[in-house]
Amino acid sequence: MRRRPKVWFHPRTSNWWESTAATFTDDQWLQDFRVSRGTFSYLCTTLKPQLKRQDTTYRLCIPLQKRVALTLYKLANPCDYKTVADLFAVGVASVCRCVHEFCTAVIEVLKPQLVVTPNTSQLVKMADFFYHTYGIPQCISVLDSMHIAVIKPPHYQSEQPNRESYLAILLHAVVDDKGMFWDLTMNCPTWMNDSSGELLECEDFSIRMLNVCGTDSRCFIIGDSGYPSQHWLLKPYTNTSWLTAEQELFNTQISQARSVSQCAFERLKGRWRCLNKRNDCNVDIVKDMVETCCVLHNLCEKNKDTFLPDWIGHEPLQTVNGKPQRKCETDSVLALQQLIQDD
Repeated sequence: MRRRPKVWFHPRTSNWWESTAATFTDDQWLQDFRVSRGTFSYLCTTLKPQLKRQDTTYRLCIPLQKRVALTLYKLANPCDYKTVADLFAVGVASVCRCVHEFCTAVIEVLKPQLVVTPNTSQLVKMADFFYHTYGIPQCISVLDSMHIAVIKPPHYQSEQPNRESYLAILLHAVVDDKGMFWDLTMNCPTWMNDSSGELLECEDFSIRMLNVCGTDSRCFIIGDSGYPSQHWLLKPYTNTSWLTAEQELFNTQISQARSVSQCAFERLKGRWRCLNKRNDCNVDIVKDMVETCCVLHNLCEKNKDTFLPDWIGHEPLQTVNGKPQRKCETDSVLALQQLIQDD
């Protein structure tokens, strides 16, 4: 006797997306999906060739808008796949597949348009901003980083060094004067704790920065003192006990300029809250999710989508836009850079 075939899927009863979400006000929509309706429509239209699926004889496909919505919901909320699956009435495996395909599409289609090395005229405008706002000439952007905790991959050799440490990938991003990312790099998972120094071991990244800034130090990128010395990197003095008045002023100006990247990362993590908790996905998928969040951050900033203060739980950081006490001259910056590298 022929065995009766198994069903393709278990029927689910939920109309949250089809009925409830369809009646959302703009504020409710923004709260759950973190993008405006206009940006959502743009994502659906732009990524349609990569994401749209056809119905089959055995089952209906997940509609394009629903695929985009459930992925945005997953990125915007610190919840697991099952929570998203139950809310959108789809299988857990379907949620995983939708998230992966969406991230792949964003990286392939939107990243080349939104995360772009600035051209010469843009570099001039960026340098003008940092000079007139913070008094530092030839500086074009700020380099900063953040940790994203992950689970230990299979066959990972290194053991946890202490109870306070955790396994994480480290995102390094270069932030322009508008708080948008124009270069991204991530390292392999490594054990870290809250006091870990910055790790920047990507040779390709250093080469890209050197190509932008030039071997003749025609411009610099501001970074934290934890970064290793580079010809293109301008960072504060670490030995603060023996600083001259000029060096103290320099450190203050560097600290104020870094508020640009601090605000950008705060908005990134406030909008895409999946970055605020340990991500239990495969490490390669986690990297794609982080990269996608950065691309979507740029898209939202470009479209001027609303950012609500309660997304970060405290008063938002503000970039320091006051008049600098004193502007450093170019020759002084070059001399200071050499001293810092020798510090």
